[in-house]
Amino acid sequence: MKKQAKIDFVKLLKGHKDGWVGISSDHTRVLLWGKTLSEARKKAKAIKEKVYFFPAGYSYSNFIG
Repeated sequence: MKKQAKIDFVKLLKGHKDGWVGISSDHTRVLLWGKTLSEARKKAKAIKEKVYFFPAGYSYSNFIG
């Protein structure tokens, strides 16, 4: 079984303290940002890549990646 790589959300989302971000399918890049999830989803329609949405904040201790 292939071991899943850990995602460092603190490093990945550095500079994004609020709103929603769209993360690339390989979890290495932030593709977009929106103040609301709705705004981020609208921006994602223009991107041909699969996007994972994640809330930006000051702490990510409650998330397991």
